[in-house]
Amino acid sequence: MNDRKREVKTVTLAYFSGTGGTKAIVSCFETQFIKSGIHVNVIDISCCNTYHEEKAPDLLIIFSPVYAFRLASIVEHWIKNLPKVQNMPAAVISVSGGGETSPNTACRVHGKRLLAKKGYHIIYEKMFVMPSNYASQADYQLNLQLLNVIPLKVTQAITEISSGKIHLTKPRVLDYFFAYIGKAEHFGAKIFGLSIHASKECTQCGLCARKCPANNIKIHDSLPKFGSNCMWCLKCIYDCPHLALSPGIFKFSVLKDGYNLTEMSEKAKTQLDPEYQPSGSMLWQGVIDYLKN
Repeated sequence: MNDRKREVKTVTLAYFSGTGGTKAIVSCFETQFIKSGIHVNVIDISCCNTYHEEKAPDLLIIFSPVYAFRLASIVEHWIKNLPKVQNMPAAVISVSGGGETSPNTACRVHGKRLLAKKGYHIIYEKMFVMPSNYASQADYQLNLQLLNVIPLKVTQAITEISSGKIHLTKPRVLDYFFAYIGKAEHFGAKIFGLSIHASKECTQCGLCARKCPANNIKIHDSLPKFGSNCMWCLKCIYDCPHLALSPGIFKFSVLKDGYNLTEMSEKAKTQLDPEYQPSGSMLWQGVIDYLKN
């Protein structure tokens, strides 16, 4: 393929975001596309079961957090319901706390296959990294760097998309297996959701029910009741203003100090140490590599 610059006048950004990391990436894409004079349509997949535009965009970009080595189930389901097209350009952006490293390198494979079946031509894919909201986090300064570098990474991605080149990655062979067995997480998420309970600190405000992207929470007898459609996004637990929600099982998945991306983003503006040098921790090597490239 030649390297002629790809002309994009209209773009649709479709995303799902649990605790806000993916949404922050999408917001930056939207801002930079608009600054470039490109018309942008943003779709929150959790609020839109079907997709239809009178005039097809020049490019569809799907954004999703990585859940169990693949895209979020709500995103894959949304792609399955897309209308068929003919060779429309599409891109897939995944967002994780660990980076483009094993076992996540095949996380976009199934989503790309679903898009191809609908007639989309995949021109671009990439992993963005945000502070982890699951089980453990990288060093504090490393997290602040991740937030600070968002505009730069988005600019790089838009430049690559506009270049006219096809930008696809090659997953590690073993990671195809991890992405396949990731389906089992859907079952684990159901069990996890059913185990969540409210403590006496609950004020019955109903915030968790209103914000649940899977509509899995209902208020019954003034208390939240959790169904079996949980996606394990942890939004209800982290967003509860009274810290009243906790799971009965898989407690390791919830960060002890909570997760507030808005607060971290504000701190990234004032507390970022320009002299900080990350350690060589293998657990967060994917994050370190992401920041270097």
